[in-house]
Amino acid sequence: MVITGNHWYNRNVSREGVKQMTVVGVSGTRELTERQAAQATKQLRSLLDRATKLHVGDATGIDAIAYKNASKQMEVELHETEGRKPYQLQQRSKRMVDALMKDRGTLHAFVNKPCPEGITVNSWAGSGTWGTVRYAIAKGVTVKLHWLIEPCGQPDWMQQKQLSLL
Repeated sequence: MVITGNHWYNRNVSREGVKQMTVVGVSGTRELTERQAAQATKQLRSLLDRATKLHVGDATGIDAIAYKNASKQMEVELHETEGRKPYQLQQRSKRMVDALMKDRGTLHAFVNKPCPEGITVNSWAGSGTWGTVRYAIAKGVTVKLHWLIEPCGQPDWMQQKQLSLL
């Protein structure tokens, strides 16, 4: 990896021959079945193999798998929480999304349940991952869902935001 000013380059090369920065953020469930952990590990390895920078939280589950599978060549920004209360976890996730937005990265959310009713930008009751997705979309960050169960319908707020971008 080469650093030139504020640009990080990796093996992804544009048509002009200049290598491009690929920044990813990862969010996901803390509790996984063995099958879900294996599926997520495979997807994360492929995703992180192409990334130059990773934004990730300090939780168990998906965060820990992503952190463990980050390549030694990439920059890793570990977003730590100041406690385990829901509002502290939410603050950590918002800091991660804000940093990801500044880096023009993409949030990859690994979900293993449908989005609970009532998720808003400020109220994440029932799912920190879906709350992080909601916040990222509100901030204009690109989000890619990685379903660890059979895909469910997207929440209305996700579809509405996508329609407003067209």
